[in-house]
Amino acid sequence: MSDSAPRRRPGRPAGTTGAREQILDAARSEFAAHGYRGATLRRIAARAGVDPALVHHYFGDKDGLFAETVEPPAGVADRMAEALAGPPDQLGERVARTFLGVWESPKTRDQMLTVVRSALTHDVARDRLRGLVLGRVLDGALAGTVPEHERRLRVELAMTQVIGIALARYVVELEPLATLPVDDVVALLAPAVQRHLLGPLPALPSQG
Repeated sequence: MSDSAPRRRPGRPAGTTGAREQILDAARSEFAAHGYRGATLRRIAARAGVDPALVHHYFGDKDGLFAETVEPPAGVADRMAEALAGPPDQLGERVARTFLGVWESPKTRDQMLTVVRSALTHDVARDRLRGLVLGRVLDGALAGTVPEHERRLRVELAMTQVIGIALARYVVELEPLATLPVDDVVALLAPAVQRHLLGPLPALPSQG
């Protein structure tokens, strides 16, 4: 009787325990470094130390994998909800500190890099970023505080400041902004965020 190698049943490709999370971690790093267009499933599989077939098994294709990596980091929504609670006169500082805190953490920076970089070119990432920012701030901070017809515009103006700082500090790494202490950046950013969210709006020529 001859020995024969055990045959693996069809279905999921061979992988290691926790392979799905390994792939997601690798994908976040790859998308953060190269963006959606530059990232490849083969490189992601190599980063994760798995067979490329396992990537297809769990996520289907590049779009499916990308959609999961651009979910906002776990806990960000809760942190934003906490930032929105409190005295209105300190709202700008709390929003600025919360967003910068997410970027400062090594655990969430790659994920935010992926979301912000990809939002410039990819609808899925843009929708995720828009949903996190607009939904949380509109529903949590400005409801009942400013006229309803002003809310969306105010949030969008505030987010130009927050996202602009993130791009300059963490993506383009402009100096001296990139190496300023985070408390200094909060001090510079918070007044603009506060003004856009709750300060008086100028008279607009189109409404004159």
